[in-house]
Amino acid sequence: MMEPVLVLVAPAGVDLSPLTQRLWAERIAHRVIDQADGQQCLYLADGRHAPQVKQWLEEWQAGQITPLPAEAVEPKLWQGLLQLLATPLSTFILLLLPAVFIWMHFSTGWQSWVSAGADYWPEQRFDPGVYWQLGVWELWRPTLLHFSLLHLLFNSLWWWILARRVEQHEGVKPLLVLLLVCGLMGNMVQWWYAGPAFGGISGVTLGLLGWVGFRQRRRNIDYRIPRMLLPVMVGWLLLTISADTLVPGLSGTAHGAHLGGLISGFILAMLWPVKTVSRDTEFK
Repeated sequence: MMEPVLVLVAPAGVDLSPLTQRLWAERIAHRVIDQADGQQCLYLADGRHAPQVKQWLEEWQAGQITPLPAEAVEPKLWQGLLQLLATPLSTFILLLLPAVFIWMHFSTGWQSWVSAGADYWPEQRFDPGVYWQLGVWELWRPTLLHFSLLHLLFNSLWWWILARRVEQHEGVKPLLVLLLVCGLMGNMVQWWYAGPAFGGISGVTLGLLGWVGFRQRRRNIDYRIPRMLLPVMVGWLLLTISADTLVPGLSGTAHGAHLGGLISGFILAMLWPVKTVSRDTEFK
């Protein structure tokens, strides 16, 4: 997977439509992202197109590229497909989750995924060697499992909303790290808290929410996600924990995975550097 390449930063009032229409017509996947300070950032999904696009940028700035007639612009369906290609990891996981869900209905191979470490819990849950013995894959892979259609749809929706915004703004690397670290840490906490027999990508989505919430407020990165979403979801998480404390099993929620993923997302958001804008991409 390639990192999106920033090729242009333009003020808010500049009309980029002639340029973006040219890119759609040439079937070049790209994305225009509005930053918190009002600047428009043009990213290419594939950096190999950058030399040609920079030539078009010079022509566009010289007024040599004008808006194309409506019939020359790519159909919206094709534009949508190109936009999916512009966020490859988000799209891949979105397709992988239902594929695994279907596989679960035709195979029993997944059952070993939810019984990992059953012989060690709860007596040895405080032993770090047990987690090392289980290994990264065995601890992480329940992230891909969903046990009902509603479970799958709910988690897939939040994955798509949050993961796509992170990948659009900051690239595939931080999203991949969030997917692996939040999934692993959330599952480790859940295994410690309640033992095996759990699944779902919600620990990762809570980690993404922690990342987005922190970086929107502290790093001024505009993901276009409502700022109140984080406190509302944290409040809901605390409410379900309280309810399950009073009536065990009431919500059936994997609180350990949610808390582990959320905290991991916060920590990664604090430590991960903010992408800087190169001077040679600024609008002249």
